[in-house]
Amino acid sequence: MKLCFLPIYIFIIFLLTYCTPFARKDKSSVPKMISVVFVPGYKGSELFRKDKDVNDSSKKVWLTAFQSLNFSSPDLTLKNEDGIIPGKVLERVRLIPYLIDVKIYSPWLNFMSDKEGILLYTFPYDWRKDNSESAELLEDFLQTVKKDNDGRPPVVIGHSNGGLLTLSVLNRRKDLFAKAVFVGTPFRGGIGFMEDLIPGIPIAFNETITAPCIVQSFESVFTFFSRNEKWDTKDTLHAFNGEIGKLSYFRAEDWKKFQLGVYSSNSKCTDYKIDRFQSQLDRAFVFRKSLDPVLSKNVPPVFVIHANNRSTIRTLFGNKTDAGNWNWDFKNAKYAPGDGRVTFESSVPPPGIDYESFLTTGEHSSILNEEAVQTHILDLIRK
Repeated sequence: MKLCFLPIYIFIIFLLTYCTPFARKDKSSVPKMISVVFVPGYKGSELFRKDKDVNDSSKKVWLTAFQSLNFSSPDLTLKNEDGIIPGKVLERVRLIPYLIDVKIYSPWLNFMSDKEGILLYTFPYDWRKDNSESAELLEDFLQTVKKDNDGRPPVVIGHSNGGLLTLSVLNRRKDLFAKAVFVGTPFRGGIGFMEDLIPGIPIAFNETITAPCIVQSFESVFTFFSRNEKWDTKDTLHAFNGEIGKLSYFRAEDWKKFQLGVYSSNSKCTDYKIDRFQSQLDRAFVFRKSLDPVLSKNVPPVFVIHANNRSTIRTLFGNKTDAGNWNWDFKNAKYAPGDGRVTFESSVPPPGIDYESFLTTGEHSSILNEEAVQTHILDLIRK
């Protein structure tokens, strides 16, 4: 009697073994798989409230169609224990379903995930936080990926700020990289992010969610400014009258003196404590120091993908009024070749790093969605 049920047992075992959805492949069966880690840029990861269900899109604080259309503006101000955690890499924002679909990283991720022999990992992170903290998390993540792949380090691809995190880890843990690919990375810093901190840059129709007073609280933003020394970009501010001298973007008193960021004459922010701001800048400076290349004979192959065909803000001009106020003119700034966000000058790695360059015509936020770039990166991974 019991033997009659044997075929049913075999059938159930078959279903459990071969038909379970989303089952992870046994890595031993794919020994030649190449592990690839993608590190997105600033604003390139979803953000959720920690005490909410991260699978519930209505609890997402970055970025939804409602937020882009200005129907909702969650407070993204960076605070201690603010309860915000990263979700996945930001793939798309559907402003109007089936009509307006803004693709962020989805074309790139879909391209890579479909390729035979590629085991794709992504590293979403809270892009508001101190880049040093995010770089430490990335280092831990790469160690795990390497361990999961029998000690074989992954190919790491960093876009924009993701490239800065990648370089910081590369400088101290070269053993965690098979290759490093930097895409639109602002190695040398610049002045472009001052626009986020003074007039502000809206997100689609929403001028509130990343208003200057909100962005001022982000730790990562200040690592995009140059040190005006060594190999960083120089002369990013110019005065028609009044003396600038040796301004440092990592000295809070200089921001206040020249009325930059929250200290601008048109700022609507409440009094921003100078000691608090200096602490932010100190942490940003530590991270920028971590980008100084550590020369070694064991550097893995490095590849750089950047553009030089789009006007990108290079120098900001200012006037000092008789009343002693500084006015910074974004409309008449000096522009230079780049990708629209990062100048070509800034996208060149620091001295001492040997690299192979690939020029694209893509705009900064969508470089990885260019077919030529995708094909080129796949060739780099496989060669």
